[in-house]
Amino acid sequence: MAYKLLTDGASDIALEYSKEKDLVVIPMESNMEGEIVSFTSSDVDKLNQYYKLMLDDKCVSTSQVNQARFEEYFSKVLDDGYDIIYTGLTSGLSGTFNNALEVSQRLKKKYPERRLTVIDSYSASTVSGLLLQMLLEFKEQGMNYDEMIEWINDNYKYLTGQFGVDDLKYLYKGGRVSKTTAGVGNLLKVKPMLNIDLEGKLQVMGLNRGKKNNMKKLVKNFENYWMPEISDMVLIGYAYYEENAQMLKEMIEDKFPQARVYIAPIGSLIGSHVGPGMYSLCYFSKKR
Repeated sequence: MAYKLLTDGASDIALEYSKEKDLVVIPMESNMEGEIVSFTSSDVDKLNQYYKLMLDDKCVSTSQVNQARFEEYFSKVLDDGYDIIYTGLTSGLSGTFNNALEVSQRLKKKYPERRLTVIDSYSASTVSGLLLQMLLEFKEQGMNYDEMIEWINDNYKYLTGQFGVDDLKYLYKGGRVSKTTAGVGNLLKVKPMLNIDLEGKLQVMGLNRGKKNNMKKLVKNFENYWMPEISDMVLIGYAYYEENAQMLKEMIEDKFPQARVYIAPIGSLIGSHVGPGMYSLCYFSKKR
């Protein structure tokens, strides 16, 4: 039976994958100075406007995908005769996943002839984006519905996404670090390194002096833990400043020419928590 992959606007994928016909992205709503706008990270112009407002300390925020939006998008795909595999924003950061799950349970009764599977991969942003890029390739190679679900359940725990940020004030605003830590850290030019843990929550892994040292640490972790036997695909994300991603991409490709490295813009959901200047390195790893 034919099926489609669905995700939400908190999954950030490389632009070359964003228009794949077998991927449906449900946008998240963003508040930009009182204007409610729906867009995904592939709408780079709108996304950059969001980050410019953040840099100017304007009022911006994001909201989870509600049940009505899930029902709209799920129903359209089911009505078109496709089964659905949905995986998106981790339940550890938002109620979005639970909204998707509740809607799926209702729609299974309405569409008994269709299959609708909702999977929490405990990922977000370019971490879930990397997973989706892999799944799109598998689907093109002929992987069927059951095989894909089995593969996700067997391998999601090896997904890792490690992040660096330019300014600690956004982590302070989000309650991730104290005001004192943010102030002292920025004064000393200390850059935090974060990841999404196995519960799907954002965690501060450590602090490094300066962006370059932070990136070197990300690359060192990659060298120690990368599992190319699962996938040689690597996804690097950036929030507003693409040069950060290009720098990290060159560091990876210089040491690991066998890696297939892609770059993706980071959407407003994760961007709201960590701010413009974030950069991420995502791959399949021996541990998160």
